[in-house]
Amino acid sequence: MTFYCVRIGGFIRLAFLFCVIHTRLRAGSELGQADRKFGERRMRFRCALLACSATAAMLPTVALAQADTATPGTTVTSNTSAQPTGGIQDIVVTARRTEERLQNVPVAVTGFSALQVQALGITNFGDIAKGIPNLEAQRQFGSASSPQFYLRGVATGTLKFEADAGIGLYIDGVYLGRPAGAAFDLADIQRVEVLRGPQATLFGRNSTGGAINYITSSPRGELGVRVDGTLANYDRRKGKISIDLPALGPLSARISYLHDEFDGFVRNLTPSRSFQFTEPFGTIRSAKSFGGENTDAVTAALRLDLAALVVDYKFDYTNKVSTQLGQQLLGFNPTFAPTGSLIVNTPGAVVVGPSTRRQKALALDFTTPSHLKIQGHSVTAKYEMTDDVSVKSITGFRKLDENVGGNDIDGGALVDPFTGSGAPFTYISSVEDRHQKQFSQELQLLGRISSLDFVLGGFFFRETGRDNNPVFVGSLLPTSGVITPSTGPGTGSTINLFGVPSDYLAGSNVTVRNRSVAGYGHLAYKAQRFELAGGIRYSKDNRRENLLAAGLVPFVTPSQVYKVTNDHWDFDATSTFIFNPNVRAYARFATGYISGGVLGGIAFKSETIKSYEVGFKGDFLDRTVRLNLAAFHSDRRNVQTLSFSAASGTFIVSSPKASENGLEVEATLAPTGGLTFTGSFGYLDASLADDPVSGAPVRSLAPRYTAGVSGQYEFPKFGNESFVTARVDGFFKGKRASDPLVNASTQALTELPSRFDVNARISLVDLPIGGTKVRVSAWAQNLTYNKKLEFARDLSTAVIGVFQVPRTYGIDLGFAF
Repeated sequence: MTFYCVRIGGFIRLAFLFCVIHTRLRAGSELGQADRKFGERRMRFRCALLACSATAAMLPTVALAQADTATPGTTVTSNTSAQPTGGIQDIVVTARRTEERLQNVPVAVTGFSALQVQALGITNFGDIAKGIPNLEAQRQFGSASSPQFYLRGVATGTLKFEADAGIGLYIDGVYLGRPAGAAFDLADIQRVEVLRGPQATLFGRNSTGGAINYITSSPRGELGVRVDGTLANYDRRKGKISIDLPALGPLSARISYLHDEFDGFVRNLTPSRSFQFTEPFGTIRSAKSFGGENTDAVTAALRLDLAALVVDYKFDYTNKVSTQLGQQLLGFNPTFAPTGSLIVNTPGAVVVGPSTRRQKALALDFTTPSHLKIQGHSVTAKYEMTDDVSVKSITGFRKLDENVGGNDIDGGALVDPFTGSGAPFTYISSVEDRHQKQFSQELQLLGRISSLDFVLGGFFFRETGRDNNPVFVGSLLPTSGVITPSTGPGTGSTINLFGVPSDYLAGSNVTVRNRSVAGYGHLAYKAQRFELAGGIRYSKDNRRENLLAAGLVPFVTPSQVYKVTNDHWDFDATSTFIFNPNVRAYARFATGYISGGVLGGIAFKSETIKSYEVGFKGDFLDRTVRLNLAAFHSDRRNVQTLSFSAASGTFIVSSPKASENGLEVEATLAPTGGLTFTGSFGYLDASLADDPVSGAPVRSLAPRYTAGVSGQYEFPKFGNESFVTARVDGFFKGKRASDPLVNASTQALTELPSRFDVNARISLVDLPIGGTKVRVSAWAQNLTYNKKLEFARDLSTAVIGVFQVPRTYGIDLGFAF
């Protein structure tokens, strides 16, 4: 009795202390001040949730204590790792829509288990590129949240609803229509799968580069609680709690909550300057620092298990307030340099002069926090018709709402350079408000007839979106009253000093509706020494753009609705030779497709790909050595590359053709129990045809070389069954372009240098305290404090860039029972 009272009291005190400390620390947070009322509601919610968690923990503690009396040491378990018994552990993936060993899948796929996800610090889609060959991920220009990916030279990450991504992003099998919709922080990750190359005949949505699939945890039906917290530099405070409830008959449930906040990495010299816009933008206020985030995320999972029928419902919700990394002035386009120099040297302007070295402070009076809300619902039902045949339904609904706020890309806090009015001035900045909803439905018939596996599927996807994004080019902003963007001469309240007739000349105000329908089938014949597999898919896409304002619309050309329909057949074929159960080689051919559409009233063609791949997968020396190899060649047509200029806004560069040749190596070595080394290497030779409109060369933005190395050692256990584990990771990416269109005069400014980043972590695992298992970790990322340029773009006025996140370090504390 004394024991469980101590545990109950300790847990309640911990929850109460967390609430008190978090409330006091939160009071000074800039991002919370961006929306004080909302922050207060979230604070009450967090404290209530923790209080409920403490209450929920009391009852199971009593049961556990009573059970301990009967059978000491047998009822309290930990969901942390156990010491390995030797050999490389298998990772189960669903790359071919059925669970199987990663090593048995004849395609280039990388999988991370829950423990690897934790060790690598993966919490969202933006973290996924660590150690995966030929995959690059970074923050995106114009967004504080949306990740941008390059996989085998194929890009994704467009912020425009009119264009699709070349890489399919999925959560629990549900396709994410927009990369901005992948900006959520997952409170509960079970595993991650990255498939390289086209996957048209097995995954719901077509793509040309591959697929990234996050799988969240399902309820276990057994009582369990896990609490994790982090304290780190830049005033980072992170906490997560996950609760598994006991099964109630066939029904089980799991809920997780995450809060994560940290300050920015670059100080703003012009904070808290406000601009009052008309709706939907409202009042925006410049950030105190750049790169900070404040996130609340909730996931919930319900499972109904009726033996032959299993139904999973999953829900995720993320509320994130964040600021972009500081967009620093690197230089000027030579055609704009005389005007730019005059503007930044105007008395009263606050400007950190052009520099190619990372600055600790910038003057960006128009960059404001962005407020993003994302929610998702999915229902997955699987019915086992027989032992060998099942039918599966995946239904998903997702939505995102983002008030992007202000995006300052002119490099300073500027004032009227020509008339001496002293009014705020910008030669290029923007505000944005966007919203998206999507519904998807996928049906699959899966089964086996003797040695023949089959998958038959149908897919439906529909999304609607609206995006209001004026871009101010040479505009004076009024100092009193409400700012109304101009849609043509004589409209709005801004005054243009460059003679630009509309604040939407380089921006846009659109509504979009996209719809896709597809059917696919895949067969695999499996014999003892070989496998033959192939598939076919038909896709049809309907796209509609309602252009309310953009370019010369509506003051010269009236608003107009544009519609485009595309369809395509895709195929794949794979042959696998099995040397023995642990060694196999394969050859694969696959095609893929991204629908064409309309952007700004200008039609663009569908992108297609033909991919050729050979690979080898093997485990050797009693599974202490693993070696996976892949070599590929791809031919693409009508490559969709997005670019931006102050004169044209966002536009698509449609290169007639492109080719990529590459090599990928992944290796794991586990020479003794507890010691593991991993390594990966990617080589990519990509070339794109010149822009058919301007004749300018077009460059791939993917690095030629990527690599990763890691070493981890789990020390022998102590007498209390706890142990220490130490891990070091290194990640390399070669130099690469950051601007797709070559401009010889600014190319040196937009070339990104190669870099090698080092992360390290040391943990004390499974320390028994008060009937729980405790894990304590100290960690550092970017250990060598690299300060390399991460993104750069020639806007035809300024050349701006952002630098990588500096060194971060902290302590994690977690316990489970």
